[in-house]
Amino acid sequence: MKKAETIRVEATLVNKRVSSYNAVEGLENPMDMYELDFMADGKPLSFEVSVFEFQAVEIGMQGLLVYQGYNIVSFGSWIKDFKM
Repeated sequence: MKKAETIRVEATLVNKRVSSYNAVEGLENPMDMYELDFMADGKPLSFEVSVFEFQAVEIGMQGLLVYQGYNIVSFGSWIKDFKM
């Protein structure tokens, strides 16, 4: 399986969303899904993130967004993926 290209772009956080979903139909307790929406070079980008990453940023923040496929590697000094 080919590893996705790492992309670096200046971006602005334009929206934060929380939605509920059931991973398995019929579960009583839906799970929360946290998403961050960015605008970079006139292009919208959305990523699912952890609750910790979600809480670390505010709408309007600007910085270097580094992502690989559907995953954020880092955003400014607020989000860092230490697994990489």
